[in-house]
Amino acid sequence: MRINNPEYKQWIQHRNKKNLIRRSRQKKFIKARRTHNIHYNTELKASANYNKVEKRMEFIAPLKFSFIDNPDETISFFNQIIQFITNKQNFGKRIYIDISSITHLTIDALMYLLAIVNNMHENFRNRFSISGNAPLNPDIRKLFSESGFYSFVQYTGSEPITKNANTVQIVSGDKSDNNVAKQMSEFVISKLNLSRTECRFLYVMMIELMSNTFKHAYTKVHVLYSRWYCFAEYKKESDTVAFTFMDTGEGIPSTVRKNFREKIDFLKLHSEHKYVISALNGDFRTATEKSYRGKGLPKIRDFCSIKKIQNLRIITSKADVSVLPQGYHSHELQLPMKGTLYYWTISSTQLKGEV
Repeated sequence: MRINNPEYKQWIQHRNKKNLIRRSRQKKFIKARRTHNIHYNTELKASANYNKVEKRMEFIAPLKFSFIDNPDETISFFNQIIQFITNKQNFGKRIYIDISSITHLTIDALMYLLAIVNNMHENFRNRFSISGNAPLNPDIRKLFSESGFYSFVQYTGSEPITKNANTVQIVSGDKSDNNVAKQMSEFVISKLNLSRTECRFLYVMMIELMSNTFKHAYTKVHVLYSRWYCFAEYKKESDTVAFTFMDTGEGIPSTVRKNFREKIDFLKLHSEHKYVISALNGDFRTATEKSYRGKGLPKIRDFCSIKKIQNLRIITSKADVSVLPQGYHSHELQLPMKGTLYYWTISSTQLKGEV
């Protein structure tokens, strides 16, 4: 085709028009993402101070240190740390985590703290020195000691590390562990006086949750490696066992399959808790688009429906979902949590006599 040919000139005009449209779309996308990031940063509450004497950045935990009971402040605290770590200008600085003044603590916050201290990607871990203290409140300090936290970090204190027969201390891994699933099942069987048949579902549930961690592992370099943490506690007064399971992989809203309108949702008009509910209901939402995937959450939802487990709570990204026997109570959080938290209880009165 000759350059001076009218058809060639027309083709050039058409190509330039398409390129202009493409560039305009790219600029619009970049602007929307940049605007979202700015809004995200301004929502974070200040929780860090630079100590000139010790020459370190000190992050002060909220008084109620709990994802379950105080999700927004606890997520804000950890997001501050993550943002500090990912800023290249901070490489080489010392980090001090201050939890001395907390008045309320749940194990989920300790799990995430372990993930920050112990599970950081090597691209960041080698660039920071992280230290911290323990709670001053004696009851909280006892829970802190009995949780198994000190098994994962370098402990320099003089107090003896204690154990509690009514708990399974924090355990962790990066793939399915049959021994851990068996350990948790045996703990429930012994504390609630159940048969192995009555408790078989828990083994299945544990394997599903552990498998999700590496199935939904990050495809890009993130601050935290994909890993799971689990803790169980027997509550004698209610004759129940409470479980806390933390997964630092991709959150559920990031792994579900989205339609075109959801994919271009720059303004975040689609609530993330609806994606979680959709996945729990068994809608074909797996991002892999493989028919055999995406079965785990519906199976766990079934366990709630038939009351094998109670009080299931899922916190992931901005979604906070409580699963009821016949429905859901859900809402959006102010800030996104990186990973997924599961909390549930098992009651002897609900399970005895059920198969």
